[in-house]
Amino acid sequence: MTPDDPAQGLDRRTVAAWRARIGAGEDLGEDSTRYLLRHGRSGLDDYLRTFTVTADPASGFAEYLYWRPLTQLLTFSLLRTPCATIRTPERVREYRSDFVLVGTQTLPGGGVVEAGGRRYHYDHPRHLVVIHNDEPFRQESFTTADLAGIWVPTDLLGRRSGQDWSMVPLVDSSPLARATAAFVTRFANDVAARRASIDIDGEHAVAELVRAALSQHRDDSFRAVDSDLYLREITRSLIDQNYRDPEFSPDSIARMLYVSRRHMYRYFAGAEESPTTLIARRRLAHARELLACHPRMSLGEVAADSGFASPGTFTKRFRTEYGMTPSTYRKAVQAGEIVSEPSRPEAGDPDD
Repeated sequence: MTPDDPAQGLDRRTVAAWRARIGAGEDLGEDSTRYLLRHGRSGLDDYLRTFTVTADPASGFAEYLYWRPLTQLLTFSLLRTPCATIRTPERVREYRSDFVLVGTQTLPGGGVVEAGGRRYHYDHPRHLVVIHNDEPFRQESFTTADLAGIWVPTDLLGRRSGQDWSMVPLVDSSPLARATAAFVTRFANDVAARRASIDIDGEHAVAELVRAALSQHRDDSFRAVDSDLYLREITRSLIDQNYRDPEFSPDSIARMLYVSRRHMYRYFAGAEESPTTLIARRRLAHARELLACHPRMSLGEVAADSGFASPGTFTKRFRTEYGMTPSTYRKAVQAGEIVSEPSRPEAGDPDD
């Protein structure tokens, strides 16, 4: 069965929309073993031994899964019909798993996590869900769900001998939690479905963000963090991923973080650069690189590839930032007059 073939319980349109949303390519390439399709009773029986998965009826169960192990993290992006994932005490004893599961979903709907005699309800798109894999739990989705997330070793989250992990499971909808959920979702889809390259520093950065979200609820030696600082870092990362889209704007960032534009700008109170400035300078930096390294690209091509709506807008903003037009900069680089980025303007050069 190919990735586009619908399994029983999931129609073709739902599967196609999900795969388009997460950016899954048509060619699975060398990572084909990291794509799984489970369906029906056999799919439930053949599930990962760490868990027991149940569905009613069993014959209607279906799950599409992209997963990819990294050096320390494991990423996943899946689409599945309503079901329950159970980590029984017996499974905990038999299959030790010192990982924290961090994720959320994009499709409307929600579910519940049961652990330690308590029920934690979550729904799209407000909640970050954190579950310790080495404790019994039951997670149930009430609707067709597209879950995305990561497995993080607990030692990356500051766990020490005898440390209290009583805050897990955690279902949180604070601004930092929502931003973390949005970032983890994008990270998981990029890595698991799109096979984006990621180094160990990138893995640690994601783990540190999860650690920051947890710190709001922990009473241990990991002191509370400056959540605005982490939210600013998330914003910068989103800009790096999306600046080449001319429609990308501060409003886009606010939507990705599930906050209002006004609320997002509060994160930058006292910061040197606003989201608008960060987007513009990221586009200009990319354009400057293209001008220096690709002399045959037209100014229109450079502008489009850098996320500017038009060559005119590009030229105006380039000259405002660097004190010269793009053409002047390119000529100076080719003549060896500039070997690094142009200085900030003291007096603007005339137009070409």
